[in-house]
Amino acid sequence: MLESALERDLKARPFEKAIRQLGEIIKQDASLYDKLSETPDKDSFIDLYLALAAEHGCEFSRDDLLIAVQEQKQGSNWVIPKPVLRLIAERF
Repeated sequence: MLESALERDLKARPFEKAIRQLGEIIKQDASLYDKLSETPDKDSFIDLYLALAAEHGCEFSRDDLLIAVQEQKQGSNWVIPKPVLRLIAERF
C-alpha cells in the first residue's frame, strides 16, 4: 500500500523527485552548499537553486520549489534535506 502511494505521488508530483535529487547533490558537495549559504535573500537563493538544478539535470520550477518549501514549513512532505532547509529558513 505504501509503495502504491509513493508511486501515485511521483506521477502526480514529479517535481518532488527532482527536488530530492538536487538536495542530495547539495548535501554531498560542500561547495554547492557554501554557494547557497552566501545568497543574501530569498530571491537570490531561489535563482541560484534553480540554476544549480538546471546544471545537474534536475527539472522543477520556481513554483514547484515554493510548494515544497511551504509544505515542509507546515511539517509535511519532507522533500528538502534538513541542511538545505536550514538555509531556506534563514531567507524565507
